[in-house]
Amino acid sequence: MLKNQSIGVIKIYASGVAIVMKEMEVRRIFAENLKKLRKQKGLSQLKLSNEMQMAFTFINDIENCKKWVSPETIARFATFFDVPVSSFFITDGENTNKGNLNTDFIVKTISDEVAKTISEVGERFKV
Repeated sequence: MLKNQSIGVIKIYASGVAIVMKEMEVRRIFAENLKKLRKQKGLSQLKLSNEMQMAFTFINDIENCKKWVSPETIARFATFFDVPVSSFFITDGENTNKGNLNTDFIVKTISDEVAKTISEVGERFKV
């Protein structure tokens, strides 16, 4: 039996060109941006985990691309660092003034997932 492996691919079509980004690449970009924001705020992984009430190992695993986060956790990070969600998916080489199809696609996907989760939770609490 094969171990549970994630081989997800995100396909983005722009002007007839397919751009393929593997899930691990998205994780790496997220991890780098989380680490950069954490360091800009002068926080260690331990201090960030304490302030966000998350396990230190969880923060460490995210920054080392061993774990992925839910849309809710991404929103918590964005709120904590007071940045837009999209800032976690921008690479250093991207020009943010021109917009980025990768970022737009990722942010839309995350927004859709958050909206779906909120709707599902709301349905459970309907009287």
